[in-house]
Amino acid sequence: MSRQRVALSVVIPNHNYAAFLPDILGDLSRQHGGLSDVEIIVADDASSDCSAQLAATLLKSMDAAVAEVVCLPRKGRPGLVRNAGLARARGDLLLCVDADDRLEPTFLSALRNALEGNPEADLAYCDYIHEEQDERCTVRFPEYDENLLRMQNILSPAALMRRSLWERLVGYRADTAYEDWELWVQCAEAGFRPVRVAEPLLIHRVHGQNYSNRAVLDDNAAKAAIVLAHPQFFPMATRTWARGVNSGVPWALAAPRGIVPDAELVGRLRKAARSTR
Repeated sequence: MSRQRVALSVVIPNHNYAAFLPDILGDLSRQHGGLSDVEIIVADDASSDCSAQLAATLLKSMDAAVAEVVCLPRKGRPGLVRNAGLARARGDLLLCVDADDRLEPTFLSALRNALEGNPEADLAYCDYIHEEQDERCTVRFPEYDENLLRMQNILSPAALMRRSLWERLVGYRADTAYEDWELWVQCAEAGFRPVRVAEPLLIHRVHGQNYSNRAVLDDNAAKAAIVLAHPQFFPMATRTWARGVNSGVPWALAAPRGIVPDAELVGRLRKAARSTR
């Protein structure tokens, strides 16, 4: 299929997710407003199953402006695969969606409308549904607050951004397992203007193959890597905590999962450590 200018590019990183591809590509096919100006790129990370072949077959039946599979040498991290897919993307709007996610039919139109209705905004994100085994819960994000982002990830990984924002970023980094959180910190340092769509339009499915499981197992080191990569964004006490994590200091390793300590929490962690001596 010829390369042509499109309005929106969707990049789907994939490694051995053949079982999930029919769902995500089917969800894209059913998006309200159609795909006449949408490019779909399945970035395949050297899959050993039938992922690449299946994706190519499924894409042929989709009415997207451009649809292709990009076969990559093994990179091993979703963020690096996203970078490779985004390097090929032609759209003025860019979106990365994981192959094991599900999308409500209004997902694309709602995020596009949020940006088109707010010319000053350069990134749109929505709430999501957390699905694990037979249980579901809705995750409602707060309105964007830079101070909250310093402490926890408050944006969805599947966010729609303008190309002008992406071009101000380094891209997804390989030195932290919290790849999306680190990218949002890059966005904050670049002065981005996010807008939230207060609807759960994304379904995040949790299963044994999720890459995010690695972040949970390596929580403190993954958080510390974000802090040390962005010393100007985080306060001194938080940087001290991050260095303590890298040095194996017990009080630093006691931080709650998913939370980067601010000065107050650092003080409490240190006080608790002293009281147990």
